[in-house]
Amino acid sequence: MVISQILDGFSFHSQWNGGVIFFTLILIVLYMFLLPTPKDHKKYKSIAFAGSMLLILFAVGSPLNLLGRMLFRAHIIQIVVVLLIAAPLLVIGLKTNLLEKMLKNSGAKKVYRFLTHPVFAIVLFHGLFIGYHVPVVFDWIRTGYFTNYFFLVGLILAAALLWWPIIGPIKEQDQLSFKQKLIYIVVNIVMFVPVTLFLWFANTELYSVYSDTSQMLAALALCMPIGEEIPPDLLETLLPYPPIGEQKNGAIILFISQALIFGLSVIWLFMKKGRK
Repeated sequence: MVISQILDGFSFHSQWNGGVIFFTLILIVLYMFLLPTPKDHKKYKSIAFAGSMLLILFAVGSPLNLLGRMLFRAHIIQIVVVLLIAAPLLVIGLKTNLLEKMLKNSGAKKVYRFLTHPVFAIVLFHGLFIGYHVPVVFDWIRTGYFTNYFFLVGLILAAALLWWPIIGPIKEQDQLSFKQKLIYIVVNIVMFVPVTLFLWFANTELYSVYSDTSQMLAALALCMPIGEEIPPDLLETLLPYPPIGEQKNGAIILFISQALIFGLSVIWLFMKKGRK
């Protein structure tokens, strides 16, 4: 199956989501020119933030988003890009000066420490991530316009909180020691195992949006501009289509990617420690 053949019948406007492009570019402009910049702001932080926005655009505003509606492995690639690459870059790039001023208030400080507590971050993110991939929940989310974007934003925010204890963007509020961060990373790697095993060992088609043509078309319709129709020969291009094989491919991509990315974060922590 050639990706270009699948996308061939879709127009430029259906492959590239104008709303997502506009939203991410607006956030970059807001960050660069409107948010107050602290005197000690490092250039790499701006690069990290812009990179996170462009990665989100690539994952949910480019042709990859269309492919994610048809091929489960493409969905997993989207998940990896947004939650495991863009999210930590977002945390790294944040301008924390306004947040630091807010934390001078004892009430705000308590809320902050609760939201960024490692246990809360793990429970929130992995609870949402596992729940999202429960078949009946997944099918419901993927066929609803508002549910789709609502859960996407929720997962991105939860992912930012998940990476917060590792990165520690506010040094004075960094709750974990170096050793605790390493344990936290190992726990996160282990927490991805249930979804990976669920996808790998499933001998049935788990998600209707990838196995039922009417459901797939309903999910695809959410990506189409008003007045534009789904290519009539799309299903012929996709067939024969192996949903179970795609689930196993997704499991492999997810497990290897998350282990590699968290492994790289360990190397980053060692490098950071070495510079002190």
